[in-house]
Amino acid sequence: MAKTVSIFFCSECGNESQSYLGKCPACHTWGSLKEAKFDKSSKKSTSTQDTGFFVKAESQILNLQDIAADQINRMSSGSSELDRVLGGGIVPGSLTLLGGEPGIGKSTILIQVADKLAKKNLKILYISAEESSRQLKLRATRLNINSAITVLAQNNLTQIIDAIETQEPSLVIIDSIQAIYSAKLDSLPGSPSQIRESAGQLMRCAKLSNIPIFLVGHINKDGDLAGPKILEHMVDTVIQFEGSSESQLRFLRSMKNRFGSTDEIGIFQMSETGLHDINNPSEIFLEEKSGGMLFAAREGRRTILLEIQALALNSDYNNPRRIANGIDATRLHQILAIVEKKLAICLSKTDIYLNVVGGIHIKDTAVDLAIALAIYNSVQGQNNDRDIIALGELGLSGEIRSVANLEARLRECIKLGYQEIIIPESAKKTINFKELEAKFIFAKNINDLVKKR
Repeated sequence: MAKTVSIFFCSECGNESQSYLGKCPACHTWGSLKEAKFDKSSKKSTSTQDTGFFVKAESQILNLQDIAADQINRMSSGSSELDRVLGGGIVPGSLTLLGGEPGIGKSTILIQVADKLAKKNLKILYISAEESSRQLKLRATRLNINSAITVLAQNNLTQIIDAIETQEPSLVIIDSIQAIYSAKLDSLPGSPSQIRESAGQLMRCAKLSNIPIFLVGHINKDGDLAGPKILEHMVDTVIQFEGSSESQLRFLRSMKNRFGSTDEIGIFQMSETGLHDINNPSEIFLEEKSGGMLFAAREGRRTILLEIQALALNSDYNNPRRIANGIDATRLHQILAIVEKKLAICLSKTDIYLNVVGGIHIKDTAVDLAIALAIYNSVQGQNNDRDIIALGELGLSGEIRSVANLEARLRECIKLGYQEIIIPESAKKTINFKELEAKFIFAKNINDLVKKR
């Protein structure tokens, strides 16, 4: 009878321990160690196979200057928004992890990609580890997909790798990594040991065969990708769907990308026929303006115009409420402190509700000025009827600082027909405003700006 051993994996960093510890010795996270049982003999054989991958890889010592810089021939996914997030398309031999909440559209977008590539006479292998082939057919019928996609309903890791080697497809989609298991390990699918082993074997398969593989990953209750943190370290790219099931908009963000930038965002609209690219999101977000302050966000190489809404109400409680949708609550508290101090407005008895229209989350500091003016307008009972756009970062002393890619933001605003823009006074030194046909309001600090208006 095979002897089994227990190893404890940290679900946050993947560190291994021989015994259970309350706190991980590597990342110092409490209660993160999970038990995984291994067959001792299979564990040894697995470790021998692990070294085999590196033996096949280039092992000679080279000078960086002598290494050829080969151009990566990316494959278009058929979705311009997905290609944008991936850095220009699908890289051969890459391992990509797609995460998101249940029902947000992970399987939908991947079967749509499979459909578009299959219509180009490319061989696509869709491995359904959770659903039967009939369930997958029902989804495809609902999305009007009837192309020649090869489907395998299987969650055994060995059989999945055998199918990839036999079929030699142009793209492999595995839905999902949490449902796959290796018979070498004495643990349930979805356990840290199973996820680690499955991801490692699939990574070797992708690199050695030069076949790109997409993995679907579940989200836990904290909004993070389920499984050990090492899963995200092993893959080449991590992209994640964001958005509410109550809204038709879906946002695809790159959390990690070895082949491109992590600043890009893809925007989709969900309908009965699947996910559709939104190539001009500003028109969607500003379709129904309601008098809030307008702001030009910068996401990668794209400028998106958004509306910032603020609602100020007299509070009946000693501690007024501060609700922020779309920005960090700490950022809102900082801006409220600046507004209260520099504009001499008492907000200690005022509830503040802030919302970024469209459900998108903004980390760009250039939104500071728009937030401050939206709050000020709400307190004063005013609306932004003239569709003024505000761009600038607020310092703690009330000064309005310049922001990155300001000229690109201004050109996008003018392109969409907005002619009145508030910008930092320091921008006069770096931008040639003679080439930009618009009315610019230069401001040095927020106090002077309010007086000008």
